[in-house]
Amino acid sequence: MSPSLALKRAMQTTMLSVIALVCLGTLTACGPSRSAKQAAAKGDDNAAKRYILTGRVVSIDKPTQSMNVDGDAIPGFMAAMTMPYQVKDASVLGKLSPGDQIKAEIVVGNEGAYLENIAVTQKTSSPKPTE
Repeated sequence: MSPSLALKRAMQTTMLSVIALVCLGTLTACGPSRSAKQAAAKGDDNAAKRYILTGRVVSIDKPTQSMNVDGDAIPGFMAAMTMPYQVKDASVLGKLSPGDQIKAEIVVGNEGAYLENIAVTQKTSSPKPTE
């Protein structure tokens, strides 16, 4: 083999090695970050799924920081049903009454489900006092 042919092959081998290392580095950089893996492993709320719930407040239980809601169907998640929900912000329970129509976010994570961002869309009409 001539010296120039051997030099040419050595350069090709070196170039292929460099290209392979660049590709490997690019693939490593494009993978999920360590913090994303750690957040998923911890069950971070950022990894939780959120669904919009609309429905009617059936009852409120301030001591357990929960309420029963007759919720509309959420396509791809659950059928219409009445069920209890934990509430993260207990102060919102004082603003609600049975019969109120609400819109809220169901947050579903590793720790269970709870409601956030609860808003009254229609306040229940107060019963007229009897005379």
